[in-house]
Amino acid sequence: MAENKIFAADSVEDSDGKRSKPRSPRTIRFSDSEWACIEKEAKARGMNAAELVRHAAVNFAMGRLAADSSLFPREIAAQIERIYRGVYLLSTLKRDEMVRDGQRDMFDKVSMGAQESQNAIIQEASRTAL
Repeated sequence: MAENKIFAADSVEDSDGKRSKPRSPRTIRFSDSEWACIEKEAKARGMNAAELVRHAAVNFAMGRLAADSSLFPREIAAQIERIYRGVYLLSTLKRDEMVRDGQRDMFDKVSMGAQESQNAIIQEASRTAL
């Protein structure tokens, strides 16, 4: 995805496009569990943890990464929303039909399976997005 490009190899240009000057160390505090998550994600991206934190902070400050950024680009998120609404409408109609036909238990079983799949997809997406 496009979001991954902002975490490419170490930048040699400053935000204004000029060669970057030497960096100075800064202090920031993380809990052990937060740092473990950062290290795991950094390793998955072939970076060290400090590099990942720097890229995320700089891109956030430059407006390339929003605090409420979703797991998907806006245009894909909009498409997902439209698909969700269509599926919701169709599943509501089907649920009503199944309840009328005495198949409520079958609908509940299918619905629970769909929710479990959706949760698995969301968890996987959250592990791969930053």
